[in-house]
Amino acid sequence: MPRSHVVTTEDTALALGSGDVSVLATPRLIAWLEAATVDACNDLAPDEASVGTRVDIEHLVASPLGARVDAVAELVHRDGRLLRFAVTAHHDVGGGPVLIAQGQVTRVVVRREPFLARVGADLIIREALPEELPAVGDLRVKAYVAGYGMAKDEVAYAAVLRDAPGQAAQSQILVALRHGELVGTVAIVPAGCPLAEVAQPGEVEFRFMAVAPHAWRQGIAQALVEAVIDRSAGQGLVCTVIEGNEPAADLYFSHGFIPVPARDHVPVPDVRLRVFTRPAGWVPGAAP
Repeated sequence: MPRSHVVTTEDTALALGSGDVSVLATPRLIAWLEAATVDACNDLAPDEASVGTRVDIEHLVASPLGARVDAVAELVHRDGRLLRFAVTAHHDVGGGPVLIAQGQVTRVVVRREPFLARVGADLIIREALPEELPAVGDLRVKAYVAGYGMAKDEVAYAAVLRDAPGQAAQSQILVALRHGELVGTVAIVPAGCPLAEVAQPGEVEFRFMAVAPHAWRQGIAQALVEAVIDRSAGQGLVCTVIEGNEPAADLYFSHGFIPVPARDHVPVPDVRLRVFTRPAGWVPGAAP
């Protein structure tokens, strides 16, 4: 069913500041099309919601004041938590329905309470800005020295940790900010790229999970794991945990990850990395 709207003065480009003429504003039209995609998400669980992540709309024809606009969304692709909709809008000006916009809107299904908890004022998780990447590298080194016993003179691996600016092109680097302070980070790496360490085809790997030592045991690592899960769009996930780091193993267990001993490896003498995977499409309450 279409969502119908009537263009009022509050909907115009002049009112919204997106132009200086009194016709339907493109931002308002996009909002109406997004609302249609929300209506089309009719099979979500009670604890789920969907959030828009990408909009690609062509606004083809201007709509005057008083025009009725019908917005329609159709689900055309689903991949785990990722939903892609074809959207169209028509107005009733002239001899009949006239196509005024078309395109696609992508949404991702999230768990409502964890999502709202992450976007609260206390903690924000988002993709790192280019100017933040050197600080991301420094935080990684501090966390690995304090938490994993990495010696400060392990120059080679410290250089890898610090090279967030060089890794940004082949990974999605997330940061956790609390009241504007960088307190955590993780990198999401697709299989097949040089930065992927253990990912197999069809898996998404995350690496370099790090939380500032003064912010340990405050839920930041959990929020980062959930952010990775949300961004994986239902794909299989894989990560490694240094042997003996039971708090990290417990965190991954609680989010559907299982150990795969056959894939464990020893990158350097005396350092054993345990591999954990989360099957594609896993949902809370399901057996791994």
